[in-house]
Amino acid sequence: ECKRLISKTDLMQGVCGRITFLSSRVGSVLSGSLMDEVKLSKCMGSTYRAYQTSNNTQSEERDLSYESAIRSLNALQSNAATLQKIRKERQKHVHLNLPQTRLYLERSGVTTDMLNSLKIIHVSGTKGKGSTCAFCESILRQYGLRTGFYSSPHLVSATERVRLDGEPVARTKFTQYFWQVYDKVCRNRSSEDRPPYFQFLTVLAFNIFIKEKVDVAIIEVGIGGEYDCTNIIEKPIVTGITALGLDHTNILGNTIAEIAWHKAGIMKSGVPTFIDGNQPSDALKVISRRSTELGASSLAVAPPLDQYAWGRFPLVLGLHGQIQHRNAALALCLAKSFLAHTDLLEGDTHNLPEGEEEDSSPQISRQASQDNYQNIDVVEPFAITGKMALGLRLTDWPGRTQILDMGRTQYFLDGAHTEESVRACAAWFKKASKQSARDEEKIFKVMIFNTSGERDPKVLLTPFLKCQLDLVIFTTNVSGLEDAVDQQNFTTTDKIQLERCKSHLRLWTKLGSDGSDRPVTSHDRAEEEDLNSNLNLLATGNPVPGVIIPLICDALQWIKQDSHLQTGDLNCVDDVNKPVDMNDADRLQVLVTGSLHLVGGVLACIQDEEGLIQAREVDPELINHYKHLEKSQCCNANSNGNAAAKNSNANAKYQSVPGML
Repeated sequence: ECKRLISKTDLMQGVCGRITFLSSRVGSVLSGSLMDEVKLSKCMGSTYRAYQTSNNTQSEERDLSYESAIRSLNALQSNAATLQKIRKERQKHVHLNLPQTRLYLERSGVTTDMLNSLKIIHVSGTKGKGSTCAFCESILRQYGLRTGFYSSPHLVSATERVRLDGEPVARTKFTQYFWQVYDKVCRNRSSEDRPPYFQFLTVLAFNIFIKEKVDVAIIEVGIGGEYDCTNIIEKPIVTGITALGLDHTNILGNTIAEIAWHKAGIMKSGVPTFIDGNQPSDALKVISRRSTELGASSLAVAPPLDQYAWGRFPLVLGLHGQIQHRNAALALCLAKSFLAHTDLLEGDTHNLPEGEEEDSSPQISRQASQDNYQNIDVVEPFAITGKMALGLRLTDWPGRTQILDMGRTQYFLDGAHTEESVRACAAWFKKASKQSARDEEKIFKVMIFNTSGERDPKVLLTPFLKCQLDLVIFTTNVSGLEDAVDQQNFTTTDKIQLERCKSHLRLWTKLGSDGSDRPVTSHDRAEEEDLNSNLNLLATGNPVPGVIIPLICDALQWIKQDSHLQTGDLNCVDDVNKPVDMNDADRLQVLVTGSLHLVGGVLACIQDEEGLIQAREVDPELINHYKHLEKSQCCNANSNGNAAAKNSNANAKYQSVPGML
């Protein structure tokens, strides 16, 4: 089969970047690598058939289905070898990214004036920018606005990247708009004259938002900010910057100051900017300096969430974790600023406490003695409306501090992949897993882990050493599903992913309880030799054993032993000894983290057969309760800045866990 594929690579001459990718996969199999690489390569069959189909369309009627659209979209990905070359040369050509994006946008039929007609909220940052956008979108939807939301990456379906009214755009609509844009921008053009994957999706998103006539478009930056494709936006209503940290250092720089320079690049002349003030001082200095250089009309730090005047509304968010309080606080500033700078809700003041005006912007404290924020001004806490409180409560952002109960197995999903976010994830898991356990239950805790890109696995693994785990499974980001066309990733290879799993396991076995390296023992050396010849090894060097199971579905099936899962080939884990305590446990708590792509693969395996992420169910009584509170708030006196503390224990019936609204 492998030889047959190699002999037919001439069929794929018109498919940019895919021959190198396919050859690297086939080559790794033919070289006599581990059999697990062959098992991973079983997904190649459908991939190859897709390529063959795309070439045959030249002589047959065009396939304009959703699946064909995703295959054409995936063809815009750079393969692993090409991507490595791009990364090395990126700084030479990074300044061309924005003019190229404008070129493709205009080719698609969208002019600069049409883009400027969109009312946009633009958000950058290292951690929490997606959650902040989700909070903001949910708030504005409660005001009756038609919302558009562009984010990345997707978890299960590419449609998740472009949302209308809080939901991924329907497949039929995505397909319709995709071919309209693709035919104008890519069809019958050379590979050098086509936008790469993310750039194309950015152009597509703007097309959809304009044609769907959204009232607001919330745009999450991809990587960085200054040279990100989304920064063709010239006239946003407001911009925001979430918490910063060291990530994508090979692109953005190795210091927090360099990264802050890129992230602050989305600020625009005459446009207000709000930021998460919990930043390193070097980052705040750069942000402050760039706000002056770029002419932002104002720069201010969002106040702590509990300092807002909550009145009678409970301080409960739709997303878990203390870090989400910071994201929600920033989202409130962005949403209120947007409402103040548009005439969409002119005169709608009946839901606010007495004296509060709907069209008033967030008020900024001009006292510049804020040493904690490098003399950056701070937003004065304002009164929360019922729509704001309900929007925060109903925010649903899958794959981020998400809990799914599925019988005996309980999944804790968080795509944390930076040093700060994995620390927050570990803290959340320790608290949430304890709260979810019933009295006298036998609990067995498993972590499924992987990383992507060039992130330091030691930094990402260390926080979980004190999570009282019982087992760690290292897997690739390959789900093992036969038709997971939305999750095809050509930017890496199976061999690279397997090597990463082995390095993760080696590292885990050598880590002491405090995160330091243990002295290497003869037992460690024996396990290392075994690992080179056999992946199915339950390594026991660390007090918490670890094992490699290459395919996500196989890992889930092995954990759960549940026949209803969509599964891969379980033969690859038949000879892995399952811990006795795992079989005897009343409940399995499974933490999935380290990569959003990994979380997406898990969701694809455990969600419904159509591959759609299940929306969280909302109790109508909850909505009625907030409406009742809103009416009573309108009829009563003002709230003050300390109201949140007084009301944090109120409405006990509705202080439920966010995952179970």
